[in-house]
Amino acid sequence: MPRQPADDISKTDFAHQCRLHSLAWLPGPNRFLDLRHPEARRHILPVMNDAGTHMLREASIRSCLAARAAYEAELAMQVRAEAVKVELAGRLAPAAIAPCRADLDGPAAVNQLADDFIVQTTRSDGVVYVDLIRMGWTGAQLKQHTGAARIVAQRRQDKQTAEVVA
Repeated sequence: MPRQPADDISKTDFAHQCRLHSLAWLPGPNRFLDLRHPEARRHILPVMNDAGTHMLREASIRSCLAARAAYEAELAMQVRAEAVKVELAGRLAPAAIAPCRADLDGPAAVNQLADDFIVQTTRSDGVVYVDLIRMGWTGAQLKQHTGAARIVAQRRQDKQTAEVVA
C-alpha cells in the first residue's frame, strides 16, 4: 500500500481537524459529511492522490471547507433574495391594499367613507355595514360620519351624472 505523502497531515491531526470543523469521515462510502449543515444531505468526495489509491487528508479537509463556504454563500443569497421580496412587498402593499380606515377622523373620514359608499354601490345593490367593517371602519366611525358621507357621496354622484349628460 502506498505511503502517505510527507507533506500531508497525520491520522491523528486528520481526526482532530474533522472534529474541529464538524466534519464526519465515512470510510465505507469514502465520503465526508458536513455536520454543521446536515439538512443539506450532501456528501463531499475526498481528494485522492494522482494514482487514485490514497486520500490526501489535508487537501480533503480544505475541499470540505470550500464546499461548506459555497453552500453557506448559497444560503446567504437565498436570504438576500427573500429580503428583496419582503422589501418589494412592503413597497407594493400600500398601493395594493386599501389603507386602514380606523385611524381616520373628521373630513378625511367623511371623504373616504363617501368614496367607499360609491365603490360599494357600484359593486352591488347597496352598502352593507359588514362590508364597511371588513374595510377597516369602526362602528363608532360609521355612526359618527355616515350622515355626512351619504350627503358627500350623493353630491359627487349628482355632479358626475351632470357632467356625463352635458
